[in-house]
Amino acid sequence: MSAPDRPTADGAAAEALPQAAAWAWTGSALEPVDGAAERDAADIDAATLVADSWLVVDGRVLALDRHAQRFAASVDAAGGDGLDARAAVRASTALVPAGRWSPRVDLTPGGIRLRIRPAPPVQASVDVVTAARDPRVHPRTKGPDLLALAALQREESERVGTPVEPVLAPGGALAEGAWSALLWWRDDVLHVPPADVVRLPSVTAAVLAELARLDGTPVVEATAAPADLEGCEVWLANALRGIRAVDRWHDGPTLAAPTRAAAWRARLDGLRTRPIGAAR
Repeated sequence: MSAPDRPTADGAAAEALPQAAAWAWTGSALEPVDGAAERDAADIDAATLVADSWLVVDGRVLALDRHAQRFAASVDAAGGDGLDARAAVRASTALVPAGRWSPRVDLTPGGIRLRIRPAPPVQASVDVVTAARDPRVHPRTKGPDLLALAALQREESERVGTPVEPVLAPGGALAEGAWSALLWWRDDVLHVPPADVVRLPSVTAAVLAELARLDGTPVVEATAAPADLEGCEVWLANALRGIRAVDRWHDGPTLAAPTRAAAWRARLDGLRTRPIGAAR
C-alpha cells in the first residue's frame, strides 16, 4: 500500500485499507462506517470511553480471549454491554487482511467501533525517561487517557531531545510505561510492580509472568524507584510491540545489556494462534 503511515494516540499507525476505514457494531455484526477516515479516527480518539488493541500477524494473535475479556470488563464498568464487546472482538477477526495489523476496538458514546491499522514496525529496544508528571485519570482502563499519554510522550521526547517512552512513577514508585507494562530482571528473578501500584492490567505482562512460573522462574512483585533498577535488564512489553529491551534510561539508572529479551520474544511469537473465523 502506498499511503503513508500516520501515528495514532496509542502508538500504532493509520493507513487506508482496501475495506472501510472503520466499522460499527450493530448488535449482531460489524458494518462499514462511511466518512473521512482521518476525521473518524480523530472523533473516536477524542470520545473513547474504553479501548483495546492487539497485534495480528497473518491471522495469528496472542491471547485474544484475554483482550476480549479486558475490553468487556471495562465496557461493563463504563455502562456498556460486555457481551456486545466480546462479540465485536470475535467478529473483528474475519476482517483482518494477511500481514501485520493492529485492530483497535473502542467504546464511544455512539457505540462500539473497530479500526484496523498497520502494526507498528518491529522494535527490539527502546529508550525511556522517568515522566515528569502523571496525566492518567483512569489508569486501570485503556482508552480515556490515550490522548493525554500521547501528549506526555511528545513533551518528554522534546525535553530529552530524542524519542523516548515515558515511564510513570507516581510518588516515586515505578508503575508502567506510557504504552507498556514494565518488567525487570535481577539475578534470574523476574520482577513486576506490585498489585497496589495502580496501572493498566497488561495482557502481555500476564502471559510473561505465567510463562516464567511454568519454567520455575521466580516472579516477584517489588516496589521500586528508578534508581533501584541499576544493573537490571529492563523490558517494556505490550501487545503491539511485544518485548522491547530498554537500551537507555535517560537521567536514570545504568541498565544491563539484554540477554533474555530475544528468546522470550520468540516464545511469545510461538504462542500466537489463529482464532476461529479469522480471515485467511
